[in-house]
Amino acid sequence: MAKKSLIYLVYSDLVAAVNGIGKKTFLDRPKNGTEELANFVVVDIPTELRRRVKGDFNFTVDCYGTISVFCKAKTDSTPNITLQSELTQQVLDVFPINGKHITASNPSVLMQGEDGYGYHVTQITFKLRTKLNARDI
Repeated sequence: MAKKSLIYLVYSDLVAAVNGIGKKTFLDRPKNGTEELANFVVVDIPTELRRRVKGDFNFTVDCYGTISVFCKAKTDSTPNITLQSELTQQVLDVFPINGKHITASNPSVLMQGEDGYGYHVTQITFKLRTKLNARDI
């Protein structure tokens, strides 16, 4: 049996933690689809890393991930605040995420408003640390 990549394992732990929150879970914002979804969740790991210097010779690198909650606007184009709040709280309730391959902690909520496609978005950012490195898998 072929071994899974580290990236696959990281996403697997994150998706497993939020699966069932919202109608579907995606790894990227779907551009279009055959069905109209009332809400969905997107798991993403941005490529930006931050370096924090410790002393003159050592440093740590912080990696952050995001979980975005998308809710279809009401028929009058206003946000469905009740549903948006419920789904966001369900995501926050899974933290800290202590998966087999990752630890995700320190969630922070950012309300982004309407995305141009009729959905209102709330983004939860979090600190992400892997428990394995590439040679361990």
